[in-house]
Amino acid sequence: MAKFIFTYGSEGQPFVGGWTEIQADDEDQAIAAFQIFHPNKDGFLNCCSVYTEDEFKRTRMAGPKGNLGRFCHETITLQRSVIEN
Repeated sequence: MAKFIFTYGSEGQPFVGGWTEIQADDEDQAIAAFQIFHPNKDGFLNCCSVYTEDEFKRTRMAGPKGNLGRFCHETITLQRSVIEN
């Protein structure tokens, strides 16, 4: 699974600054999971940006000051267990 990071701005989103980390198979799956907990607002994804883990590591937000002085607020992980009878 890959990690996707959903960042927040200074107002009008679920959190101020910081981000949510989601482990999913792909970005579409990560977005669908995000929308379960944070439905779209005015027809738009309820965050500032979505990054892959590698993209996020290249931003200033991954540094010691975080995003607006905040860091990870929550993690969402998708799991699937196949049970054979």
